[in-house]
Amino acid sequence: MQFNHPWQQKHPLMALFLLLILVLGISACGPSVMPVNETAVEPASPDAPFTAPIDSDAIFTAPSGSTSETTVDRTAVSGEVDATGLPVGFMPDGHPYRGNPEAPVIIEEFSDFQCPYCSRFANQTLSRINQNQIAAGDVLFVYYDFPLSNIHPQAEAAANAARCAGDQGAAAYWAMHDFLFTQPETWANNRAEDAFIAFAEQIGLDSQPFAECVTGGTHLEAIRDDVDLGLSRGVSSTPSFFVNGQPLIGAQPIEVFNQAITAVLNGEQIAQDQPSNETPPTPTPVPISDEGIAATLGDANAPFTIVEFTDFSCPACARYAAETINTLTTMLVDTGQVQYVLKDFPQTAPEAQTAAVAARCAGEQDAYWPMYQALFAAQADWVGQGGKAGAVFSDLAAGLNLDTAVFDTCLASGKFDAAIQAGVSEGRQINVGELPYFFIEGYPLSGAEPNSVEIALGLPLNVPIGDAYTLGDPNAPITMIEFTDFQCPFCERHFTETMPQIRQNFIDTGKVFYVFKDFPLSAIHPQAQLAAEAARCAGAQEAYVPMHDALFQNQALWSGQSNAADLFTGYAVELGLNGDVFRACLDSGEMETAVLADQAQGASFGVNGTPAFFINGFLVSGALPYASLEEGLNGLLSELEQ
Repeated sequence: MQFNHPWQQKHPLMALFLLLILVLGISACGPSVMPVNETAVEPASPDAPFTAPIDSDAIFTAPSGSTSETTVDRTAVSGEVDATGLPVGFMPDGHPYRGNPEAPVIIEEFSDFQCPYCSRFANQTLSRINQNQIAAGDVLFVYYDFPLSNIHPQAEAAANAARCAGDQGAAAYWAMHDFLFTQPETWANNRAEDAFIAFAEQIGLDSQPFAECVTGGTHLEAIRDDVDLGLSRGVSSTPSFFVNGQPLIGAQPIEVFNQAITAVLNGEQIAQDQPSNETPPTPTPVPISDEGIAATLGDANAPFTIVEFTDFSCPACARYAAETINTLTTMLVDTGQVQYVLKDFPQTAPEAQTAAVAARCAGEQDAYWPMYQALFAAQADWVGQGGKAGAVFSDLAAGLNLDTAVFDTCLASGKFDAAIQAGVSEGRQINVGELPYFFIEGYPLSGAEPNSVEIALGLPLNVPIGDAYTLGDPNAPITMIEFTDFQCPFCERHFTETMPQIRQNFIDTGKVFYVFKDFPLSAIHPQAQLAAEAARCAGAQEAYVPMHDALFQNQALWSGQSNAADLFTGYAVELGLNGDVFRACLDSGEMETAVLADQAQGASFGVNGTPAFFINGFLVSGALPYASLEEGLNGLLSELEQ
């Protein structure tokens, strides 16, 4: 029962691979799942079909047609040549550059090292600009940091690492810059600092001062100054560019940049209707051999294949086995769409190799997958037991009604050791990272974090409602959970243009149960957190929805105002609430924790832009027009009735 957009209905499993493309290069740790782009999901007309968001990470774009004069001092300092042979250095204000400081065109980028769209630009578009316009001396490229730390928890640390490398020269900066964008799977996790230090050693940096700089956060203040600079110039999404001072938003294809460069050279304005809904480029799949296969599920002739590398001693793998694989099997394997292939990659405990053998030995008695589940469920009983683990495995075999004598003989024989090691060798050759690790039609995906695989595959998620404010019948066939930001223009558009019709046609008719969740993007919407708290303070007086509506209706009046709290109090009084009680609640900050809890929950389920919706567990991103939502909701209702 998937909430299908029209393009998904026409192209089965296309959603799986478009989603996967969007998460490539993002580690399973942190809110590093499908990026959301409010702008890209806005169709050209109310009747236009929904298309996948692909052009920038987060939030909302600068006003169309806005300009920002460049203030870059082109006097180059500390000029060097990087590994690609291009001139590099630092501008007098310290920002790194590539190219000819006297080039007629300057491209300034505000970027986030953990942003997948920024990575796509760096790896696909910038590389071509490097080879062409920069190498020819026509373009100077200058980089600014704009980490969206509330949705990319390692972005600020990565920016600091690049600057720490830059302390040892411009070429070192760009080497680290390129590493961060080309290999995010190695650092966008809780061991980011170790990855930074390891790479610094690889490129010959002095590791001690680099490590001290990284762990000490030496450049964080300067990075935050970049964010302030970007905001002052109208930047609110990544990547954002200024081409001779003219804004260009998003990871646009090379053709758009070529046109923009030509336009500014001719003294013309850059077209503001850049295409943003083109099909994402397809990365090259990693070949996966048949060697070392432990077990399979599904039809060998299925159109798509998922390969999992696992370790029975890995806690994240156990979580995946308990929470995800059964749903995946029901929805994709059992329906004939996917063949599932499992390979062993024992790494984390000495007993893991024996556990992999135990599963294969159970497989000789047609019980591989029951033993797979049993090993993970009993993980705490055998990890760390050394030679005693075999007895636990034997007990598990008995519990599955296997012939334990045959099982024990197999376990002691070592007959599967070579096959398991073949899988390990292959995994190392194709750079298997944090487990569990997947190749979906050859495309890599780390699934160590909760919900990452479900999100990549388009599976439904069980998002807890908790004590959220709601509208409608809790027993309605469809539950629609919205994560919103009261200062977000696209959230306001959803409220103004779409929500009234959803209320009238679906909520009030008992078809949809609507749930409100907070996701303030405080890095770019400084009053969003306070507005969310204001709605909850009104909710304490049974007026959440009226305050929710008032905040969106008056967004243009309070957004960006230093006296927002006073304005919110005025709205409360106009709604007939006790103003003193409301203001005391607002000033106390007592609702802050609840708002931040919503945001953390949303991030864990793949939300990283607003508005975002979960419709019966399926993530739907962006301020879609009512016609698109109506079609999807009605289609889901019809499916549920069957």
